[in-house]
Amino acid sequence: MKKVHIVIIVVALISVSVIFGLFEPRKSIFTERLGDMTLTRYETGETAKQQISNIFALKDIPLEKGYSAVYQSNKGTMHMWVAEPYDHNVANNAFITMNSMLGGPKGKHDEHENSGEAGQTDSHNEHDYSKMMNGSFTTPEIIDITEFEIPSVYMMKANNSFNYYYFKMNYNKGRVYWIIFDSYDTEYQLSVVKQAVMKI
Repeated sequence: MKKVHIVIIVVALISVSVIFGLFEPRKSIFTERLGDMTLTRYETGETAKQQISNIFALKDIPLEKGYSAVYQSNKGTMHMWVAEPYDHNVANNAFITMNSMLGGPKGKHDEHENSGEAGQTDSHNEHDYSKMMNGSFTTPEIIDITEFEIPSVYMMKANNSFNYYYFKMNYNKGRVYWIIFDSYDTEYQLSVVKQAVMKI
């Protein structure tokens, strides 16, 4: 009789978890849905690593694993790339260097991690990518996602597309995320980015 009760409780817990989205179906690290967007394609391994190496901002990050995904809805398409180095400290340092190169402001996550030169940004940074691109890239800004203090999420406009990037720790692994939208609805973009930060 006790075994029957345990089985009933387990089934009930799983049902409630599915209803409230605690255990969403996954493909690799990606959930099948982000808001009203649906996962239409994803890559891992060498294919994803090759895609990441073709993105200027991510190409110098030393990769152990790489992931990429495409999400779509009737409001547009979102591409996501995730770079995962072999060590979280390497990932953090690579992110700080990338953010500095792009001319981004210092985020909350690296203020205590790095007081040296790698995290510093100033208007005379010769590696500032936004200046190298003759104005086709805007300087990154930290966006306000009020529920989260960490990670700091940055947004920049590049060649008329909206780009978001951030660094996140997962089980002692550091991952650098890069997201591009073709939608011009920034309120919609932010709602999807919030979902991505929470779920992936």
